[in-house]
Amino acid sequence: MPRVLTILLAFLVIAAAAAGTLYMWRPDLFLRAAPVAVAVTKSEYYCPMHPQQKSDKPDNCPICSMKMVKLEKAVAVAHDHAEETAAPTVFISPERQQLIGVKTAVAERRSLSREIRATGKVAFDETKVTHIHTKISGFVEEVFVDFVGKPVRRGQPLFTLYSPDLVATQEEYLLALRSNRSLKTSSFPWVSGGSTNLLEAARKRLQLWDISERELRELEESGKAKRALTIYSPVDGIVTQRAAYHHGKNVTPEMDLYTIVDLSTVWILGQVYEHELPLIRIGQSVQVEFPYGTGTRSRNGLVSFISPVLEPKTRTAEVRVEFANADLTLRPEMYVNFNARIGLGSPIVVPADAVLDTGNDQYVFVDKGQGYFEPRVVKVGQEADGFYSIESGLKAGERVATAANFILDSESRLKGALANMGRPSSASAAAVPAQALQIEILEPKTGKTGANRIRLMAKDAQGNPIPDAEIEVNLFMPQMGSMAPMRSGAKLISMGNGEYGGEIDIPMAWTWETTVTAKKNGKIIGSARTSITAR
Repeated sequence: MPRVLTILLAFLVIAAAAAGTLYMWRPDLFLRAAPVAVAVTKSEYYCPMHPQQKSDKPDNCPICSMKMVKLEKAVAVAHDHAEETAAPTVFISPERQQLIGVKTAVAERRSLSREIRATGKVAFDETKVTHIHTKISGFVEEVFVDFVGKPVRRGQPLFTLYSPDLVATQEEYLLALRSNRSLKTSSFPWVSGGSTNLLEAARKRLQLWDISERELRELEESGKAKRALTIYSPVDGIVTQRAAYHHGKNVTPEMDLYTIVDLSTVWILGQVYEHELPLIRIGQSVQVEFPYGTGTRSRNGLVSFISPVLEPKTRTAEVRVEFANADLTLRPEMYVNFNARIGLGSPIVVPADAVLDTGNDQYVFVDKGQGYFEPRVVKVGQEADGFYSIESGLKAGERVATAANFILDSESRLKGALANMGRPSSASAAAVPAQALQIEILEPKTGKTGANRIRLMAKDAQGNPIPDAEIEVNLFMPQMGSMAPMRSGAKLISMGNGEYGGEIDIPMAWTWETTVTAKKNGKIIGSARTSITAR
């Protein structure tokens, strides 16, 4: 009897294994182990130009006759039902990857810096520019500083000025001086005080005309009025403009006779483009290079001012750095190279050629392994040193495709995958549930380039007309070669009984991917995809 039981138990174990279920022996009962999930692959074919056209066979597209391509989707089978994975991918065999030169790189944190290079020039320090005017009309008689570029010192004579008013005032001053000397001892206070006040008034008038104390002393000592008085420089500097000439040039107070600039300090004005201005700040260290001579010299300085106004033609703003110039080697209007290196921290970065920019969005292709690549939208930040910083959409350690020839060679396949899965969205974006629509394009059956009358019938999944909805129609053509993707759209109005009409612009002759969306109270109630052909 024990031998019979042993044979029976062995038979049961073999039968259970053949049925895919393992039974474990216990003295009182049989225990059934949980079934193991098995991963299989489901094949589907689609048209890269018209992703809404799908088939389970490698047929030709009924719209453009293009050969349908295979899209692999991993399917997880557990118990008695299947669930597709959430992230769509594109499959490229290892042989194909080697043929087209697919390369990948790891998204990683890296210390990033951005170099801003701009042209600049040396300029005057505007706080040290002096204009020489007279405060009285007259005639230039003798000029001492007689050419532009001549250095002058404070107190150095510039020219002499003859003025009838000035001579008359000197005579008045001398007369008041003599009267004061004889009347200041008068026993009548109003007499001595009046002579003193008259003297001070004449002296004050000469001082307001910039007559120096030295010339007043000489006038008092000589007792004779001078025909011409000397005008002296009030500052040190270089003469950059001159209008005082010999031979009795007539001058008036509004005339600018000399412009004197102190070049002991100068400004370096760099022209920084507007898209780089947010990276520049007051106190930023910059390097100024002088690309001339046998050896290139450079100086380091700090940004002291950023212009709040843009130059409309060049779209640049002036960024100022101040330098000491005691040896006068920095000459105004010299051109320089203006360089600033900006630290951007340690963000997650990927090589610049890993990012595909469509104009509205930026994508990377994440290597999922085993030949699968997942198109994923990312938000990029600054570009520097051949890398893009990634603000969202990618984690450190993930691998992305980088080779540009892979993007170009596989463009139609990738565009088809993007259209097939819908526009990628960030992980935080909430999906909006919407039912399927039944859309019938009543007109145009075949459109034309330009404005077209469009009319359609919208029904719900049960075939009932949808009244009083907000219908939006969007046309899309994916990027082809160097031609950018194109879009067009229109909002239709209700014509009653589920029919809607309006006008839409078709940019060019093509079979356009068409998405129709229905909304009520601002919420999406359904959408459908179809196509409109224009000839």
